[in-house]
Amino acid sequence: MEKQGMGERKRFLRPGLLIFFLILPGLLIPGGFLFPQANATDATGAAITTEPGETVSKTTGEEFSEDPASPPLVVQIETSSANPVVNSPWSVYILVNHPNPQEVNVIPPRFPASLALERVRTESRSIRDERWTRVEFRFTPMNVGAVSLGSFEVGVPGRQAVTGATNVRFREEPRTVRRYTPRIRVAVPIASVPSGEQGELILELSDWDPQKKAPEGLFRSNLPRNAILEEAPPTAAGEGVYRYTITIIALDENNVVLEPFSLQAEGFTLSIPLITVPVLPALVVQSPVLAEDEIPGDEISNDGTPDTIPHPFPASSEKVFFLFQGEYSRIIAEVRSLWEEGRRAEAMAEIRRNERDSLSGPFLVSLRREMEQALNLGFTEDERWRPLKLPLLSWVILGLIVLFAGLFLLVFRHRLRAQRNAILSNAVLKKNVTSRRRGGFRNIIILVLLIGLVAVFLEEGLGNFFIRRLTLKGNPAVLEQTPAYRVPDIKGAVNVRFGEGQPVIIGAYRLDWCYAESPDGRAGWVKREAVISY
Repeated sequence: MEKQGMGERKRFLRPGLLIFFLILPGLLIPGGFLFPQANATDATGAAITTEPGETVSKTTGEEFSEDPASPPLVVQIETSSANPVVNSPWSVYILVNHPNPQEVNVIPPRFPASLALERVRTESRSIRDERWTRVEFRFTPMNVGAVSLGSFEVGVPGRQAVTGATNVRFREEPRTVRRYTPRIRVAVPIASVPSGEQGELILELSDWDPQKKAPEGLFRSNLPRNAILEEAPPTAAGEGVYRYTITIIALDENNVVLEPFSLQAEGFTLSIPLITVPVLPALVVQSPVLAEDEIPGDEISNDGTPDTIPHPFPASSEKVFFLFQGEYSRIIAEVRSLWEEGRRAEAMAEIRRNERDSLSGPFLVSLRREMEQALNLGFTEDERWRPLKLPLLSWVILGLIVLFAGLFLLVFRHRLRAQRNAILSNAVLKKNVTSRRRGGFRNIIILVLLIGLVAVFLEEGLGNFFIRRLTLKGNPAVLEQTPAYRVPDIKGAVNVRFGEGQPVIIGAYRLDWCYAESPDGRAGWVKREAVISY
């Protein structure tokens, strides 16, 4: 029985072994294609450049193919730009020798945190008369230093490849070039200029490139019809800052208007703003012929020295409130002392200062006008009263607050007393013909007086509001007897001669010179020692 069983097993085992050895070669032959070997195909070829500024790096990949007759899969890496810097675009291009971009699949490595991925784009490119596929990975580097990118896995139908690592170093961002934005503004405007007289306008050019020449002849082709313009060469007033002095002479009594315009200079566009110069009527100076003994005031001799003629101090008969009598007498005595010592300009400055700041200021107006008449001064203006150097509006507001507080306490106290009497006597308050409350007639009288005070204040304030808006900005002063020049130079032409005690507004300063303008519109440059501020 045992021999019979072994025979049965041999009968089935022999055919099975025969079939196994027949099938085994068929399994081993295609194994080279089903299971890839390392470094089966090397992608070789020289580096290429497809765009200007791109650096191409050759990468040898490991290829897996199902068809031994198909061409090898070539993968190359390009980087751009050649010298990458932070905060500037930097791209990695994967080039595959496959004509159809839709069949190319690129699996990127894990990108480092210092690279911000901006976009991924796939397109077809022509390289060596062949159609290739290019996949772009565009980054923005954030940090300085070396960065390493891992391998990219590239796959097409039936073929695959793996690239090598990419190393790159990012440099600091280069210094940015200074960008200049020059502009022109009016530095010193012309407040006003009489017809036929000369005024100076100063323009300032700022943020100009110091390496370039400042433009000249700004108004060469934009001249007004009713004025003569003379432009001096620009003068440096700092790094990249230049000033232009424009002399304007009005030909008639119409305002001089310089229309806005733009001009090109050294690659920049400069815009000139609208400039309007107010023109006053022409000054008519009448010089009556008098005898030498009939000259009413001080005159300047040919050598420039003033001829001093005594002027008696005006007699004052102003009635002053008794509370201000002491201060008023003190001011009059001090002004008289300066006047009699021949320092009449200082006396005018002193009385004008007290007219503005003293509590007895309104009582000094008539005496100050008589002093100006004695000096043969023309049109002048009164000082705005500021008691104790506080604006009159502040005093009015303080008075209204005190008045309202007193009125409130009076009414409140009266109401408390009325309520207390009503409770104690349990009587009904009598009605008044003008008010339902006791004391209503007195309250109405106080209210009427208050309304009248407010009305007077508003009339005075609004009446002077527009005059104050027309007043020139500057410092008030009184002049000694002095000539005023068109330019701050004793060699220049004389605009006008100011008499002693002339009140003016000082609008500008230049070294030892001041620009003074009188209330009647006369103006010019005077020496500082002739100016007495108050």
